[in-house]
Amino acid sequence: MTNGATTQDEDLPARISALEAENARLREAVAPVHGRGAGRWRAWLSALCIVVASVLVPVSVVTAWGRAQLVDEDAFVATLAPLAADPAVQSMIIDETMDAITAQVDFTAITSSAIDGIADLGLPPAAVSALTLLKQPAADGLESLVERAVTRVVTSDAFAEVWATTTRAGHRAFTTAATSDGGGLVVRTDDGVGVQLGAIVERVTQTLTAQGVGIAGLIPRVDRVVILGSGESLAQVRTGYAVAAGVGYWAPVLTLGLLVGGILIARRRQTALLGAGLGLLIGGGVLAIVISIGSALMAAVGAQTGLEPAALAAIYAQVSDGMARTSVVLALIGAAVAAVAWVHGRSRPAVALRSTFGSINRSLRRARTARGLETGAVGRWLYAQRVLVRALIVALAVAGLLVLRPLTVSAVILVGVLALFAWWIAELLQARPDEAITATEESAAPVSL
Repeated sequence: MTNGATTQDEDLPARISALEAENARLREAVAPVHGRGAGRWRAWLSALCIVVASVLVPVSVVTAWGRAQLVDEDAFVATLAPLAADPAVQSMIIDETMDAITAQVDFTAITSSAIDGIADLGLPPAAVSALTLLKQPAADGLESLVERAVTRVVTSDAFAEVWATTTRAGHRAFTTAATSDGGGLVVRTDDGVGVQLGAIVERVTQTLTAQGVGIAGLIPRVDRVVILGSGESLAQVRTGYAVAAGVGYWAPVLTLGLLVGGILIARRRQTALLGAGLGLLIGGGVLAIVISIGSALMAAVGAQTGLEPAALAAIYAQVSDGMARTSVVLALIGAAVAAVAWVHGRSRPAVALRSTFGSINRSLRRARTARGLETGAVGRWLYAQRVLVRALIVALAVAGLLVLRPLTVSAVILVGVLALFAWWIAELLQARPDEAITATEESAAPVSL
């Protein structure tokens, strides 16, 4: 076997790819006029579908999340449940609960009344003066006792149940406000829609009573609402709910339909697939950036609402976490689709890259054959049905992503790596007729000395 023959064999895949690209260019050059016209409107329609779908990608993610949170009470509670253990949120709840209690209970008046009653029993003037000096410390001590009880309740393991009850009541209140004329559990004030503190105050009262603190009986029922967001009017709330319930269901379906339709309509499906991948990448990436910017704005929102910025940041992070993960996952999937589409394109770098990997795979298959590792009928079938095999690998990858929902970045990367590995193994196990002929010729050729 001469060096010239070896070089010619190794350059064969590159020459074949170059000839295929040249043939495709020549076919386009000699295409009839009416064919060009048909291809032109298909190209425009495909591009329109893919562009509209790309714009709808972030809209679909947000509305689908909104529908899941606003329509499904259990999903809403599950999203906010971890906030019960967040120190910043606990601090906000403690402060707001104490504000609600002190607005209803005058600790100074209570202690002053008690001390004045004792002084009226005919105590010496010195004793009365001493008791008078104790009025404010006694009021402060009583308020401190209540605050410690509130802190114990909010930081206890049992607070998760109270938080879940309050959160569920808040969701029902919002749902009622959005779907009826109000009443019942509706938590809507002139300032907007918020969360009730009544359940927390009630638990504090029970805790103090169990500890033998009789003053707990003076704490009245509290209907204070923590406003987490301003609502201009009930009409806006209802409009938002209706949009989330309706659009949140159909937007993802429409987006997927436009992407698939754009690919099927396209005259050059490889180009359309590249555009669809870039659309997912841009749409998911833009949404991830917007969510990140929103997190940075929580300090300004906290200043406007009077709430602790750290608590608002924790709430925002918990609420938007699902959307952020979904947007990143979509961006990664889009990048993978775009990369695969580009590799199979007709640009010079893509052709060169395919030629390089084709040459490597060819060398590995020849080395496998030289060691007697024949794949026989299985290898011939893998070559004859290589398009079907690749489609099955893609279908299994998509099924794996569906099984692993909710998706994470690591899950997408894992599925992608496994799919590429399976694809590569299927390529190496193929038994290609042209390579078998070349191998036969090489074995029959005389060896030059």
